[in-house]
Amino acid sequence: MSLDMRVHAFVTVALIAATVWLAQPVRAQPKPKPEVPETAAAKLGSIKGRVLVDGQAVNNASISAWRLNSTAPPRGVPTNDSGDFEIKGLEPGVYRLRPAAPGYVAPPADVNEETYYRVGDSVMLSMIKGGVITGKVLTANDEPLVAVKVRAMMIRDINGKPPVTEGSSVDRFTDDRGIYRIFGLLPGTYLVAAGGRGSNGYSMNAYDNDAPTYAPSSTRDTAVEISLSGGEEKAIDIHYRADVGHSVSGNVIAPVNPNTPWITINMVRLIGGAPDIRFATSQNVGTKGFEFHGVGDGEYLIWAQYAPNAETLLSDPKRITVKGADVTGIELTTRPLATVTGELLLEESKLEVCKEKRRPAFDETLVAIQRSPKQATKDQPQVPLYGSAQAVPDRTGNFALRNLGAGQYSFDVRYFGRYWYLESITQKTSNAGSRDATANEMDAARSWLQLKAGDRLTGLRVRLAEGAASFSGQIEIAKDEQPPARLMLYLVPAEKESGDDVLRFFVARADADLSFLIDHVPPGRYRAITKTTAEGELMGNAMLRLPDAAATRAKIKREAEAAKIEIELKPCQNLSEYKMPLKSN
Repeated sequence: MSLDMRVHAFVTVALIAATVWLAQPVRAQPKPKPEVPETAAAKLGSIKGRVLVDGQAVNNASISAWRLNSTAPPRGVPTNDSGDFEIKGLEPGVYRLRPAAPGYVAPPADVNEETYYRVGDSVMLSMIKGGVITGKVLTANDEPLVAVKVRAMMIRDINGKPPVTEGSSVDRFTDDRGIYRIFGLLPGTYLVAAGGRGSNGYSMNAYDNDAPTYAPSSTRDTAVEISLSGGEEKAIDIHYRADVGHSVSGNVIAPVNPNTPWITINMVRLIGGAPDIRFATSQNVGTKGFEFHGVGDGEYLIWAQYAPNAETLLSDPKRITVKGADVTGIELTTRPLATVTGELLLEESKLEVCKEKRRPAFDETLVAIQRSPKQATKDQPQVPLYGSAQAVPDRTGNFALRNLGAGQYSFDVRYFGRYWYLESITQKTSNAGSRDATANEMDAARSWLQLKAGDRLTGLRVRLAEGAASFSGQIEIAKDEQPPARLMLYLVPAEKESGDDVLRFFVARADADLSFLIDHVPPGRYRAITKTTAEGELMGNAMLRLPDAAATRAKIKREAEAAKIEIELKPCQNLSEYKMPLKSN
């Protein structure tokens, strides 16, 4: 597991982002590749594996692979009768894998547990039976309503957060009996509505201009929320209200590019100031005007986005209120988003014990940036996308993080290379009076990076250093003691000079057999402690290291000092079979 790259991913709290959310997080255990020297030749290879549901093979699944930083379409293959697959002819790089099968979904996982892969990995992908919502749509006289669009819209995922994956809204039409059946749904909390234009503004239907009727026969404010588990089926009928819907119209101002003719306009319903359900329509760059139909009363956030090239343009969001009448004359002007550029630096060790260790390959390294979800307020909600980006460095180590909305951001880095660790993430500052290069750098790992629309920030430096150690073993409990659920192991710096270095704080979840592994650890002295986490509480290295997690780090550090379990890790050491006593909170 030392090479599984699940470490240090980011939390994305938004509705649907164009770059990150096309791939659904998947829990998997890639088989580690041997540590071999990096070669200059770029050889094609494959990623292979198996897809399982409850331990049984899925023989009607398809697997898609996306290479990060590539404009090429995803590569896809079907599974065989044993659920096995192999995607051949892949260039070296960082990949996302996504399984798909009718009626099944990947088990929910927070984005900070998303797994990335490289050529040569052998993986096991799990799926679960999707949920089902079914029922009838009836008129006020209990007559079946035929060919009306019914939508199941996820409003919260299984962790109670806004959905971040594709497939959070699914449309189906009723049959000639007025029956609808929506299957293959992710676990979470849903609303079900009939009528109205739906989650996009492109299709046409006899009920498009009606305001949506939410189950059982309600407006959005009083709609029934449906909690759905994996494989669960729930029935709920809808008595159609035939309420008159309203229109929301306006115009988008954007540069004309005939090769990219469509501008997307998004509108999201606000409930208590927080994003809820989303709608979308489009406007051609050669014409003027857009219009939403079938809009119910309520507060909305509306914005436009346009991608004439690699750079996406976004308008400032506008907050509107629909109350008993159409809303017209909205003008949205698109502007460039922010970009952060930087370089990846590798610092080799001169120690004999670290010689001939595999270097991290640039094309297998991922630099990521994530906006803080806590910055948005009810009075000024953020556009719920373009809050994260990932980049793979080029052959010289340079990278660019593009299409970032306004806000404060943190960074993370994922890489292969067992004996390397993340030494620092710094941002060059404009302190021209200092001759000390380090004095002109801000610690971007410890502090938020503030971005505005159109910013072009340069000088980000990510340093990986050779000499990392690993720490693995078993957490010991009494023979008659039950292992606690959600058990975590923390490593915190014991050396005074490293006490505030956020990159020396580590956390790992204990496996079912209470084994653990923490790798990519800088050499030095550490204190260790085990703690349990509350159900639904998310904790990983990336979250532990956030600028606003200082109080959490200080608390864990105090508890570790009281536990008095100290460990010294030497350069390129693999400390294994360590017996860690259980000291839980």
